[in-house]
Amino acid sequence: MRRAIWPQAPEPRYAGYTAWRLVVGSGPVTAGGETWGRGGRVGIAPLPDGRTYLFGVADTPAGRRGPDGELAELRRRFAHWHHPIPALLEAATESAVMRHDVHELPPLPSYATGRVALLGDAAHGMTPNLGQGANQALEDAVTLAALLDDHSSIPRALAAYDHERRPRTQMIARRSRRIGAVARRAGESGPAGHDGPALPVADPRLLDSLAPVLDWQPPAARSGRARPGIDG
Repeated sequence: MRRAIWPQAPEPRYAGYTAWRLVVGSGPVTAGGETWGRGGRVGIAPLPDGRTYLFGVADTPAGRRGPDGELAELRRRFAHWHHPIPALLEAATESAVMRHDVHELPPLPSYATGRVALLGDAAHGMTPNLGQGANQALEDAVTLAALLDDHSSIPRALAAYDHERRPRTQMIARRSRRIGAVARRAGESGPAGHDGPALPVADPRLLDSLAPVLDWQPPAARSGRARPGIDG
């Protein structure tokens, strides 16, 4: 759809790294965090049901796959890292592992034309370093609903949506891209993964730096108007 209506729009580009994601049944892991080291990154997040979410990131050429399967590739890269990464990888199953090369969409000049608008990844597909892809799609949808309610003309509503959403989503995409670049540089010159720094996800300094990303209110809330389905 994007290519049909915006034929000059750029294609998604490879970010330079691939990501493995899986949920491990063993645990419990009581604290989450992210470790940067030579060869990549590993993140851990405990889930409410006692399982653990785990991801690994590594710089690789696009399209590569583990010759002996993706779980074996994960273990080869990260099983020597610090506790509890080896135990989680040992308990993992091949069927649980997903691997995807990470792509991002270069900035578009507009998210709307006439009576057509782009939302979510179709408009601003970004790297996952801030965990904001799905969140920004939800913000898009709430904003679009509010503006369609405010404007009698659909093209004007969509133009307002573009004006409202494009600066914010492209700012977040830039931040996510920079975090990925910093992590890659740190990994090139930093310690090996088993000695690498674990970055707690609840560090107040980290949360403060995310204020421009997290401090968002839907248009109805900002204007003080309540709408069913948006404010309650």
